[in-house]
Amino acid sequence: MFDWIGSLRIRERSHARVVLSLSRTTQLAGLLLLAAGALVALRAWPVSVWLAFLPALVALFGAVLVTLRRELIIDREAGVLRVDQSAFGMANRQVVPLFHLRAVVIVARRRVEGPRVLPAAGRYVAYLDRRVGDAIYLDEARRCAALLRMAEAIADVAELRLEYEAAAEMPAEEKLD
Repeated sequence: MFDWIGSLRIRERSHARVVLSLSRTTQLAGLLLLAAGALVALRAWPVSVWLAFLPALVALFGAVLVTLRRELIIDREAGVLRVDQSAFGMANRQVVPLFHLRAVVIVARRRVEGPRVLPAAGRYVAYLDRRVGDAIYLDEARRCAALLRMAEAIADVAELRLEYEAAAEMPAEEKLD
């Protein structure tokens, strides 16, 4: 239901560069949560401090969304992937050479219920698989189409392999009766 919060979108695409960033709806949702939470917290404060606690948490979550920034730049000419992330002004920047990346992967997320593994109801995850180190998470969605467009753009510019494992067959012992 809230897949659009924190989703990456293709902001710019050329033959040698792809820029992914958070959608504007993330900041808009954060602004609405911040305003509504702060207003309710201020009105509830005179009645009870404890009554104002939950709306204050909603306002804090809205402030996180408003200040959240995430940008991935895949630059073939420079030969790097730049990942810039920040929240509340605290930034995390990472530069990864493109030759460290192995593939762009889209997989169906699975859920485990007891001894059985079930496909999660339409949850797909896209990430960049690295040769060395942890994978770089891109996005998650209920529908695969937007993830596939993003993954194809990255694979085209970075000249990476695209692995689409969303419809992969489960091993025989994991299949349902």
